[in-house]
Amino acid sequence: MSDARWSDIDQAVASAVRHFSGAVSIFPQLATASDRYLAEMAFLHAMLAGQTSLESALLRILELLDEAAPTGARWHADLIARAKRSHGGRPAILTREAASAAEETRRFRSIAAHAYDNFDESRAAIAVDSAGVLAALLASEIARFRLAIDP
Repeated sequence: MSDARWSDIDQAVASAVRHFSGAVSIFPQLATASDRYLAEMAFLHAMLAGQTSLESALLRILELLDEAAPTGARWHADLIARAKRSHGGRPAILTREAASAAEETRRFRSIAAHAYDNFDESRAAIAVDSAGVLAALLASEIARFRLAIDP
């Protein structure tokens, strides 16, 4: 499929990888940062931007395939759930490992978006590990999917 929309998908994937990688590198600095506020906000924003970019890539893939995007209050969770299973003849977009990591970063998204003044870094380790998994796997996951639908 040589559809030009793949360049937009690739850009969203690259953005997700960049932000998740950034979050992973910032996280260990939280404990010793001379400017805790700056480090904390950078970390939270990187996690939020990584998840938003991941969701953008998945939504663009659904649009490319003329597959309706999930709607309703749980659309973020439903998007990842749909990406991890085959649908209407297409294979799963994400493997179980990547989808599981995406679910963890999705859960953390609400903390990043709403933590304000009560962020607890001790509870973020699982999300950081998941961000690292996505940073390492996401580009190859999407390339695998693209090849599967357009050999």
